[in-house]
Amino acid sequence: MRSIVEASIADLQHALTTGALTSVELTTKYLQRIITYDTRGPCLNSIVVFNPDVFDEAAASDARRAAGQSLGNLDGIPFVSPPTQQAPIVTLLTLPQTLKDSMMTKGLTCASGSPAFATLTATRDSFVASQLRAAGTVLLGKTNTPPMMASGMHRGLYGRAESPYNLDYLTAAFSSGSSNGCATSTAASFAAFGLGSETVSSGRSPASNNGLVAYTPSRTVISTRGIWPLYPTCDVVVPHTRTVTDMLTILDVLTVPDASTEGDFWRQQTFVSIPKVAHPRSYLDLLSGAADSLRGKRIAVPRMYIGGHDPKAKPTVVSPAVIALWQRARADLEALGAEVVETDFPLVTNYEDDSVSGHTNNVVGFDADWNAIERGELVAYSWDDFLRANDDPKIKSLADIDGSQLFPARPEGYPPDRWLETKNFLNYPLIPHLASLRPASTPTLLALQPGLRTALPALESQRHRDLDLWLTSQNLDVVAFPSCGDVARSDVDTNVESAEYAMRNGVRYSHGNRAVRHLGVPTVTVTMGVLEGKGMPVGLTFAGRHGEDGELLRWAYAFERGRGRRVAPPVTPGLESDEVDLGRRMEGVMGPKREGLEMVEVEGVRIGETRVRISGRLRGPPSTGTATTSAGGAGAGAATVTAWLKQPGSHLNLSTVSTEVVRDERWELEADSEPFEPKKVLYGGYGQGVGKVMVILRAETATSQVGRLVMIDRHAPIMETAR
Repeated sequence: MRSIVEASIADLQHALTTGALTSVELTTKYLQRIITYDTRGPCLNSIVVFNPDVFDEAAASDARRAAGQSLGNLDGIPFVSPPTQQAPIVTLLTLPQTLKDSMMTKGLTCASGSPAFATLTATRDSFVASQLRAAGTVLLGKTNTPPMMASGMHRGLYGRAESPYNLDYLTAAFSSGSSNGCATSTAASFAAFGLGSETVSSGRSPASNNGLVAYTPSRTVISTRGIWPLYPTCDVVVPHTRTVTDMLTILDVLTVPDASTEGDFWRQQTFVSIPKVAHPRSYLDLLSGAADSLRGKRIAVPRMYIGGHDPKAKPTVVSPAVIALWQRARADLEALGAEVVETDFPLVTNYEDDSVSGHTNNVVGFDADWNAIERGELVAYSWDDFLRANDDPKIKSLADIDGSQLFPARPEGYPPDRWLETKNFLNYPLIPHLASLRPASTPTLLALQPGLRTALPALESQRHRDLDLWLTSQNLDVVAFPSCGDVARSDVDTNVESAEYAMRNGVRYSHGNRAVRHLGVPTVTVTMGVLEGKGMPVGLTFAGRHGEDGELLRWAYAFERGRGRRVAPPVTPGLESDEVDLGRRMEGVMGPKREGLEMVEVEGVRIGETRVRISGRLRGPPSTGTATTSAGGAGAGAATVTAWLKQPGSHLNLSTVSTEVVRDERWELEADSEPFEPKKVLYGGYGQGVGKVMVILRAETATSQVGRLVMIDRHAPIMETAR
């Protein structure tokens, strides 16, 4: 590894372990990429809420490593699993990562992209956030999502993320891409990995469009406690990584059983028994023999997803460029020893056959009114439960919000609204009223017991019949298919032709549409490469039986390892600051004489139209240090004191300002920042760093490093320069 761009978790941990890089430095490097590409420049707008404690978390990681408290190849520490399992070694990742805005992280807002919850603050961690915190990861911030994670690429409180591959195309399917910020930030190497979620295909779709690995687990494998629900019957956590090996690394942390079932629908319900999914002692153990795991396997490929004909399927877009990628992928699979069999796909065609039911889905055994309840009362009660569990004094329940702000109306004549699926539409303004009709103190599962008692077994039975038994009857091992039929253009907000194409079957969602998630099918998606003429990636999705998650991961690894089709995004190329000197050893900072250092009383102000002043104080054992500042409208890194920021004429690379400082004496730095005005959009906002002057500060001595991220509002009053 010579650069953090495309670096694997193992590469980054090696650099940290050998002392070639500290966690504070790694955090600085990721922030330098973010303030260059995400909050200005192409303004990808993927990370929308920044963690004010990011450098404190990084410094704590370095302190643990310096104290010799690391275990295993990932600086890990052991913890105890439930007594029914052998206790695994869980890795202390100590790496910068992101979480979707729908995931509770104590002290940070948790708006889920909705203006109605702009001020909602998490009072505790979600399960996945607590696991990552315990594992020592460094949270850079939270990623973009549409209002209430619904409708994919609709703009929400923070707008939407853009593609790091081609700004002319969407970074996810228009109607199902709510993890768009997570995928963009991971693909652009703004973080080591990210956590998204999925209700229809909003984890798989952005992964496909960004050349990433996405894993949608079997029901109950990863706890959803503390995550905003959308449709509780469908919701799953979806990690995004750049390789399958990275995915296996983080799954050791994320799949630990959660002792609490609060807010986790499938683990909390008692209406149907969900078969337990076996976990390996370590997910990295799945790599043993995985390279040859596809040999002899019979892979079902639905004809409707590769340009063939299935008389039971709805018309599906499959572009010639996607077919070309598939044909290459098919050759890859066959070269790995698999047999590819073109088939029908009853899991989807039976589900979408509305000729009898008249509903948006055809699930045998559903009560006549269940579809309305699943998109009405179940949503309302679950959202209200989430707020009541969080207990933020500002917003204690849905009674405290304006329902019209849950999913604000788009401008009149908004092109995509012409093709809305009215049968699947949520009546957002009505949601608070529906919540108010629930009998006082009645749990959701009890209030909706009659419908749940028939609906949940029906969902499980249909998957078992139309996938599990079908695979067995056809002597097939797994289903695989291109993740989508094509990608949509990014001007869907204003261009009717683009909007119409974006809403076609095959483009609107990932292939599999609503059936895959509603019926609880586990999948793993890896990239097939990029589309000719568009430069946009498209994934290959492996789907299998409930509980076969480990096999899916092994088969995806075999395909990825066999050909390695991932391409780094061209919109976010490497910077000089991305480089890592592997021969360097930070022996003082990472050694036994490491000292404590604090950066306190830090503030940034405007002192001119483009000029800013950053000042503060260092606390610690007596000695002289130097301070450096980087201002780029996104952050500043201190360590002699040094500041990095975007200055006029600095182009891609950031400018640096530094000064020597004396412990406990106040220091200050001044610099000009490059003006930046984000592109005007039809509606929606931007993340909290867009348009601001972001300065990365890092202060360091021979034996310590600390940092701070400073954001200065470009519209703030200009302060007097006289001292």
